[in-house]
Amino acid sequence: MNTAELDRLGIDPAAVEAALDADFTFPARWYSDPAIYDFELDSIFTRSWVIAGPLAKLENIGDHIVCRAGHVPILVTRARDGELHGFVNVCRHRAYPVATSDGCRKLLQCAYHAWTYELDGRLNRAPRAEAEPGFDKADFSLVPVSVDTWGPLVWVNPDPAAPPLREAYPGFAPLAAEHGMDFSGYTYHSRFSYQIPANWKVWVENASECYHCPTIHATSFSDAWDTSHGTYTYVDQERILGQFTQPNPKATGTVRATEEFRYIFVWPSSFVVMDEYVAFPGMITPTGPETCDFHADFYVRPGLEQSFVDDWVEMYNRTLTEDAHAVLVQQPGLRSKMVPHGRLMPGSESAISRFHRMVWESFKESLGT
Repeated sequence: MNTAELDRLGIDPAAVEAALDADFTFPARWYSDPAIYDFELDSIFTRSWVIAGPLAKLENIGDHIVCRAGHVPILVTRARDGELHGFVNVCRHRAYPVATSDGCRKLLQCAYHAWTYELDGRLNRAPRAEAEPGFDKADFSLVPVSVDTWGPLVWVNPDPAAPPLREAYPGFAPLAAEHGMDFSGYTYHSRFSYQIPANWKVWVENASECYHCPTIHATSFSDAWDTSHGTYTYVDQERILGQFTQPNPKATGTVRATEEFRYIFVWPSSFVVMDEYVAFPGMITPTGPETCDFHADFYVRPGLEQSFVDDWVEMYNRTLTEDAHAVLVQQPGLRSKMVPHGRLMPGSESAISRFHRMVWESFKESLGT
């Protein structure tokens, strides 16, 4: 047990276990404390799979996309061998990014001092290197990360020795297949980005339950979908959370669903949403102890009228905007630490309890408790 680290973080393992067993939330301090936040970045996001972006952006040799896994900047390329390669998006010279946006290039060149890399990460050229005794290009390839795919999505893990996506999350593909969540035939529509004024765990927790839906989303999500207790169902697995429900029979919107709503969260910060009209992967990126970014890439089933699609996508956008406002109001209460713990409602918030266990299990693994 790393007692020095436990003391530094102010964590009492027995107290945390007792609180979780009693259906209490994490300590309020954990949602704003810089030390806890930094520890999470290192203990969770440096060894977990996250969605990087659309596979469609990597169809051709030279295509590349940039993304982040927590605080780690990442670059994914389609190299000359036809394979996907992932790297830490940091030049081996002075830490400038090798690429700053998605695109297609024959070589990757850092814009700071023009160090140039092959698409497979090998250093091709460093200006004036020939004048430096003992300089060997082979010593300064880009640092590799793990890359995998599922459906139309690319996933990355900063750990180059990470087990493949399906091995790390054995329940993911079977649950997605059970609910028909292959949207490979859908067409890319648009990206919605949100700057979330709350700790990344708050945003995950909000997305993990629909207990709040009848109040926060009365005229958006809850108008489209049945969010009543007993109809809205949860699947809580080791590193996977699922939510499923049916269309609201009393929906008032001009666009109505006839098939199931489907949601799967993949630890620690990615999820996939799908219905009969659209699908969207969601990507949560921590940006500070009390902030995170969220991106949703919308895909649309071919053959639908544009106005129909726009109305349906806007329903989800309104839902997410309402969520962003809800956590904006919630975060100051957590920051105050005047209420040390919240009390979960396991009948409606079992997914949050499971998520808390995921976080705590990761903490224990890193702390040796």
